[in-house]
Amino acid sequence: MSRRAFSLIDLLVVIAIIAILIAVLLPALSQARVSSRRSVTLAHLRGLGMSMQGYMQENDDRLPALSDQEEKAFLGLSLIAKRDSFPEKFFINPNTQDTAPHILSDDGRPVLAELNEAEIIESTIITPGNIGDVEWHCSYAYDNDIKKENSGRIKVYLGDRADYSTGRTFSSNWQGKGMCLLWTDGHGEFSKYNYAWDQSDPNIYHHNEFEDEGGDEVNGDVRVTEGTIDTHMRFFSEEEDDVLLPD
Repeated sequence: MSRRAFSLIDLLVVIAIIAILIAVLLPALSQARVSSRRSVTLAHLRGLGMSMQGYMQENDDRLPALSDQEEKAFLGLSLIAKRDSFPEKFFINPNTQDTAPHILSDDGRPVLAELNEAEIIESTIITPGNIGDVEWHCSYAYDNDIKKENSGRIKVYLGDRADYSTGRTFSSNWQGKGMCLLWTDGHGEFSKYNYAWDQSDPNIYHHNEFEDEGGDEVNGDVRVTEGTIDTHMRFFSEEEDDVLLPD
């Protein structure tokens, strides 16, 4: 008996079907990976949030600070990392190129940011000229102001780090499609709003101190007024953020 071989047309049809299936499945797989990374990021934020709540209960409702509330904010995060022996991966958003902390400071805190292979400390000056040389070991910024005021309104105090290298207050971790945030009532969410004006808390990444403290300001689509609750998440000091994040 003779056997009929596949013709060229048959092979092309099979290849076309396989190509169509790949085109259909790849976006779904990619979206699943993104969704998984978001879930991991929110889990990390909740873990940090629980540690912060424990710290606040012991310190008059103050969020972690190494020396004072005006310091580089991430130093407070390194404090609770030492206090609660946090897993290194908790400080990393898997959607970024950030690397986990791998060395300790002289007082035993994990180093969350380096400049030219040296720990960034309070005396280190961060400018637009050297921000590109920072090696990040923490993907998150936070607002370390006391949250006891205006207790009837939940606020953001921890979330994806802003895009310092390009001077953008909005995080670029999710290709501009949103950011992972932790709120004072303990819930974490992926917010799809790009602008502070659309947020429940309109001052997440924005600080109205560019001209006069407390003055009204409109910058692009971001609008703040004197009455805006200041919940400015930051990584470095407030003064550095005002220079590094003009938008």
